[in-house]
Amino acid sequence: LDLRPVVPFMQLEKGVAKDFEARVGKIQAALDLSLRDVDVCLTHDIILQDTYKEHNVAMRRYAETRPDLLWLHWIHSCPTPGQASYPDNCRYTPPPGYIVYPNASDLSRVHQTYQLHGQEWRAIANRASHAIDPMALWPYDGLTKDLVDKSGLAEGDVTAVYPVGLDRGKQPEKIIRLFAGIRKLGYDPRLLIIDWQSMGDRFQKYIDELIVLINGLHLSGHVNFTSRLDDRCSQGVPRRVVVELMDLTNVYVHPSRIETYSLTVHEAMLRGNLCVLNHDLPVMRELWGDHAIYMDFESDRNSRNYQPSEQAFWDDESVRLMTELKQNRAVMAKTKARKEWSPQTMWKEFAPLLHKQPVGAS
Repeated sequence: LDLRPVVPFMQLEKGVAKDFEARVGKIQAALDLSLRDVDVCLTHDIILQDTYKEHNVAMRRYAETRPDLLWLHWIHSCPTPGQASYPDNCRYTPPPGYIVYPNASDLSRVHQTYQLHGQEWRAIANRASHAIDPMALWPYDGLTKDLVDKSGLAEGDVTAVYPVGLDRGKQPEKIIRLFAGIRKLGYDPRLLIIDWQSMGDRFQKYIDELIVLINGLHLSGHVNFTSRLDDRCSQGVPRRVVVELMDLTNVYVHPSRIETYSLTVHEAMLRGNLCVLNHDLPVMRELWGDHAIYMDFESDRNSRNYQPSEQAFWDDESVRLMTELKQNRAVMAKTKARKEWSPQTMWKEFAPLLHKQPVGAS
């Protein structure tokens, strides 16, 4: 993508400038100089705004000299069809190339305005220009961005972080088994375990055990530990980064065996995540009530004999989790906005436009 500041500066006017033709010639000369080695040219609202009439005319005249050049004209609204004399009538006649519009619902208006009867295929609905990258939109910490990139957190269908001092009572293996069930259902799970201050030998041995479990359940690359991803996380992750990571998740699972309260549950709810809490801890149901779903994670007062096996139990629970997730419109909208309406994903909608056949004005 080559951005070239090629159009000469001039004060735009509502009416037709006295030196209109000179202005058009100046713009056309600049286009001829700067676009001669270009295959595709994108314009933005040039054919829409009445103040761009010099540019509109210059573009059309230059296009006559370059039948090989593909034009993609982005517009974000559509003028009301009208009768006008030259040069204002250029707002209502077919330009060279294609018109790209953000939705299909209004394409009939575009066809009518630009007189595309019989050539409706030259107006294309495409939302790529409205894609949003949350990592660029908000002022996230550099560590947040690096962890998202290294873990692939933003790419998952079901995403979660688990901030935890890696005591065995926190039971991250239950989340791992639950996410293994989710992957068996055909979804892409991503779990980032934020192993806060877990650098001692017993913690590292526990991580090694969990990695063996992860590999055995075919989740390699789907579950990561912050301390193993980035040396800056060896002594923990700043709270701000944890909260920012929750923006990129849609689920928060809290299987801890012992708890009197949980600030991370509270924070996850504030970030709009579907929370999965421990039914075997009465305090969880007392504190969070009907605002979460509950699973049998065991506790210091209630053991479970999972049948027919522990993994089979969590495979079944993954179905329940996905059912709850799919029924939650707010969480699914958040997921789609992150995963499907991003520049990375929408590029697949944009790129084919670059290979269309050039078309002259009619």
